[in-house]
Amino acid sequence: MNPPEIKLTHALGIDIAKATFQVALMARDRPDIYQEKSFDNTSKGHAALLKWLGQQRVDITHLHACMEATGPYGDALACRLDGKLARLSVENPRRIKGYAACRNQRSKSDPADARLIAHYCASQRPPAWQRPSAAQFKIRALSRRLDSLKIQINAEKNRLGLTIDPFVKRDLKAHLQFLQRHIQSIEAELLSTIQSDAELSAKHQLLCGIKGVGSLSGAIILAEPPDLTVLRDARQLAAYAGVTPRHKQSGTSGSNYTPMSKAGSSRLRKALFFPAMSAMRFNPICKSFATRLTEKGKKSIVVIGAIMTKLLHIMFGILRSGQPFNPSHLTQPKTA
Repeated sequence: MNPPEIKLTHALGIDIAKATFQVALMARDRPDIYQEKSFDNTSKGHAALLKWLGQQRVDITHLHACMEATGPYGDALACRLDGKLARLSVENPRRIKGYAACRNQRSKSDPADARLIAHYCASQRPPAWQRPSAAQFKIRALSRRLDSLKIQINAEKNRLGLTIDPFVKRDLKAHLQFLQRHIQSIEAELLSTIQSDAELSAKHQLLCGIKGVGSLSGAIILAEPPDLTVLRDARQLAAYAGVTPRHKQSGTSGSNYTPMSKAGSSRLRKALFFPAMSAMRFNPICKSFATRLTEKGKKSIVVIGAIMTKLLHIMFGILRSGQPFNPSHLTQPKTA
């Protein structure tokens, strides 16, 4: 028997910034009356928020708080609030933006955004945030650090091609060598962290069993998605990555070109690109799928996007089932 659902009496909207965060507290039965306050986005500010909530005579065990997914700016606060409130939701900013458009909100400020998030929280009742494990937090941070260093390398390579000064060239080459060594160190730490965690190691092994997915690609892909147990099916994972098609048609007008929506995790899409290119050559399921799409006249970028989606479906299936990838699965006759 499922436990009875906790009655949510208050909603707390949190608008996160780098240095501060703004909150708006409202009772569900009085949605137009708010208590508002700004706090420093530090551990002291997080403690001050909990103290302030107590001063408002709010039972936090019946409080539903909501914030936007702003990456590292909101992670510490989310971890501080997790388990102390009735429910904490961390929502896609696009949902909040769409809700603001629905309410025809014209003003844009931290207090106005906090009030909007509080109203969104009370009316839409978003699902609870699933806190990642410490190892998940770490591999995500390492993965994103890798991404930023690779961006630096590309920038330095561009500068190297533009300069004619010998000293600057030597300096750029030395910096590139330093960045390459640093990247190798972080890659080793990323893989070591995964191997030291039994659950992550098992998932990583399953991902690397898919033809086209290498060890490093599997590690980066493993770092980005949410807990798969909160997703209904593989289509939700594809939507999270933003690889689902974006149809645009009205009346008799429309387009034969259907790009991916890109309304999701750009890091996960980026991590899937080269595995998709490899899977089109070496993964029998993806290869035959790509061939069918090409024969239908689909553009190459559309085919790659479809393979990225196919890979996510395969990944979802093996991670949820715990069974390794079987390329002959789709060709095996079904038993009654």
